[in-house]
Amino acid sequence: MKLSCITLVFSALLATSVIATTSTVSAQTTTKALFTDYPPYLCVGGGFIAMAGTSRDGALLVIPIDVSGIEAPQTIARFDAINGMRCAAHHIELLVLDYKSGHTAKLLYNVQWHPQSPSTIDEVQREDIDVPRNGPETPAVDFLEWGGNRAGGYGRGDWYEWVPQVVDRPNNTYEVHFVSTHSKSCSKLGVTLLEETLDKKVTHSVPLVYVQGCSD
Repeated sequence: MKLSCITLVFSALLATSVIATTSTVSAQTTTKALFTDYPPYLCVGGGFIAMAGTSRDGALLVIPIDVSGIEAPQTIARFDAINGMRCAAHHIELLVLDYKSGHTAKLLYNVQWHPQSPSTIDEVQREDIDVPRNGPETPAVDFLEWGGNRAGGYGRGDWYEWVPQVVDRPNNTYEVHFVSTHSKSCSKLGVTLLEETLDKKVTHSVPLVYVQGCSD
């Protein structure tokens, strides 16, 4: 069945749930998702969210959560193509492809928290990777096609992923809220970063992804 229409809009679905849970707290809500045309790579690290575009000229975006709460998204770098991403503690790993040379490289970024100031994100290592044309992949590229780092993965439903190791925010918790629905004619994916009080009232929400695709 050919894809006949792709509607790129921000959904009120997640915003409605936010409003319903904030009767006593005025929530700050960004009104447009950062990705609306395709699901990016997305992973949760210690006190940050990382997203990377999967189209040509893809960018690495990082949202730190610092002493002031959720910071503005930072565009760290752009690449010809990003083929994989994963997060661990205070690090981000990327697999990137350079079209001119045809080389694949593994990049390591360090997300460094600083007391009383915003976090910094720096590239600390770059390693050229030999991707074999035939045979098994080397361990260095074992996540080249790892589906779990796509926003929403292959899951369906409504679920949350906790953001660990957020420092100097003792009165708040942070979660990434995923809503993924599929039917015969349409599929929708919404991802929102939430700041909540200890009694689960939402005080700030940032739409990260909203993609809707419909076919006849």
